Amino acid sequence: MAADEPDYLLQDTHDVALGNVGETDFNTIVLSGVDIVLPVELDLDDDPMQDDALRLRAEHGHYDQVLVASDGDVELDLDKRYLYYRFRDVPFGVYRASVRIGSEWVPLVRGIVVTKAGVFVNGEALGEEPPEQGASEAEDDEGEGELPATPKTECGI
Repeated sequence: MAADEPDYLLQDTHDVALGNVGETDFNTIVLSGVDIVLPVELDLDDDPMQDDALRLRAEHGHYDQVLVASDGDVELDLDKRYLYYRFRDVPFGVYRASVRIGSEWVPLVRGIVVTKAGVFVNGEALGEEPPEQGASEAEDDEGEGELPATPKTECGI
């Protein structure tokens, strides 16, 4: 290598075939991912005027998606009082789920591990069946004063 050329310069060039002439097949890169359905109690923020939002975020930040209750990937079960948030094609990694309360994101579940073997929360596999029990009934605060300011955390996970 000449002294005036930088060491990172490539000295050799190679031809790369992007496809076969006359053929219609293509090389496709497939990025694998897993669909995750997280059941969350209906109206966790106790604000019926705000669209319930759930955020799934990778611990190292490579994935961050927010679904609101009005999205097509969210299923409502009024009988059990759950919203089922379906996050599609989630790459393998470690995640946390947070719920929006007011203008803040409040952690709901940490340590969601997505692998080829499945999805795990605290070392236990996340089931594919919906929770058997429904969420707690909405409290009627008529004449009983203020409800507690802390959000309910029964999310079925």
